[in-house]
Amino acid sequence: MRVNFGQFVVDTQAERLWKNGIEVKLREQPLQVLLALLRDAGEVVSRESLRKQLWGGSTYVDFDNGLNTAISRLREVLEDDPKNPVWIERVPKRGYRFIGALPRSAAVAAYLKGHHVISPHSPENMQKSLAFFREALALDPSYPLAYHGAALVSIFRCMLDDLRPREALAEADAYLQQGLDCPQQAGMVYNTLALLRTFERRWDEADEASRKALALEPENPNIRMVRAQLLSCLGRHDEAIGEASLAVDLDPTHLRSHMHLTKALLHARKWEACVQAGKNGLEVCPDPYIGIYASQALLEMGKPEEALELNLKTKRAGNLLAAEVAYNAYIAARAGSPSEAVSAVAILKQSRGERYVPAITLCWLELALGHDDSAMDWLLTARSEGEPYLAFLDVDPMYDRLRTRLDCGGRVAHI
Repeated sequence: MRVNFGQFVVDTQAERLWKNGIEVKLREQPLQVLLALLRDAGEVVSRESLRKQLWGGSTYVDFDNGLNTAISRLREVLEDDPKNPVWIERVPKRGYRFIGALPRSAAVAAYLKGHHVISPHSPENMQKSLAFFREALALDPSYPLAYHGAALVSIFRCMLDDLRPREALAEADAYLQQGLDCPQQAGMVYNTLALLRTFERRWDEADEASRKALALEPENPNIRMVRAQLLSCLGRHDEAIGEASLAVDLDPTHLRSHMHLTKALLHARKWEACVQAGKNGLEVCPDPYIGIYASQALLEMGKPEEALELNLKTKRAGNLLAAEVAYNAYIAARAGSPSEAVSAVAILKQSRGERYVPAITLCWLELALGHDDSAMDWLLTARSEGEPYLAFLDVDPMYDRLRTRLDCGGRVAHI
């Protein structure tokens, strides 16, 4: 398992230590001292116990000097002043103990449950997940990952037709600010902040948060995915593709990593590479959004029949979210079958009178039907409601015709 404290992360199984995301090379003895202290955090570990763990039954070792040297080296790496220790306390005539704050095991267990049930994304799963994250916070208010989880639920809820964006994103921000105030730094708190700021189109803040997340956990594929999305929105397409590709390399079985790579290639207008990445991803992870993005690329390549075939093969059955309904109908209309889009427009307009439905989904449908003026009106509505999908306005090929108006100083040039 991984243990976080301050800017440090320890993998107790792999016996590795990172500081701000950069691995620290420790000699065997200081590292074993750290692992022993972490195993009994808060308890005194006697010098005799440390002797047995480090040297076993050997009688040919200057034990006292060896242990003192190991402790000194460990303090040096952890930047821990022996006169005013933050992490390791010397208990005279007894031994040493780890005094840093570690998350309670029950809080970690609750967080892991919330992390597990958050997928597949649905309003029902969001409620279950949030309950676990709140349980973790009640058990340990200083555990930063629980704040990241609760914030992520809030962000997802406005993309799942469950909460209005301004309410959801403000709620996410409140959770994240509390997470940033925790004694321990967590890369995923900064990563979710980067996601939030991307959806708010606060680009400089998103980039700053993303860089901090990356410094803390450079091998975390989720951090690479969110950075890829941010760079894509900023038009830095080669960098975005590089980050998304690295996410796939870090975890080839993660369905979201394949989805982000497919999307990054779509936004970079690398159509053939997008289709191929989509097909590769679908062999591992049957995610409908991989099919959606690859289908869009096929439309741009002038292959409507293939686009429709791929979309029909990969779209989910049953009750769909507004975004999925709109994406599927958009592809069908662009492929020459507008009836699904016409029907979807009527259904989503009616639904907006009963619950939150993203206005941007109606923009997509009107674009597919060639109703650019109506699409522009819905785009303005999406802006007024603070919808997160607007982060992709500058790069998604769906908006190409509207961007022509924007570039000509049209009425949404301020968007």
